Amino acid sequence: MPKLKLERFRKLYKSLKTPWKPLNWLILGYLIGIEDRYINIKAADAVDTAVRKFKQENPESTSKPEIKMKKTLTGWEMSIGDVDE
Repeated sequence: MPKLKLERFRKLYKSLKTPWKPLNWLILGYLIGIEDRYINIKAADAVDTAVRKFKQENPESTSKPEIKMKKTLTGWEMSIGDVDE
């Protein structure tokens, strides 16, 4: 049997409950769909907020890697940064 995960949606379902069972199933299905979207949106918002806060507190101090190309006997060789031979 499908269940609602959040107390907020359980209370809403109880307030919308009717004596007619088919209508209750429809209401429950609709609320389960809305609840899933609500949870996904809230989670994405929390992650976005945390990332923005982290970036604000820790400015990017990394630099782009330096790519070096070197001609060898068999062709070209690519490396990131200095490579000891």
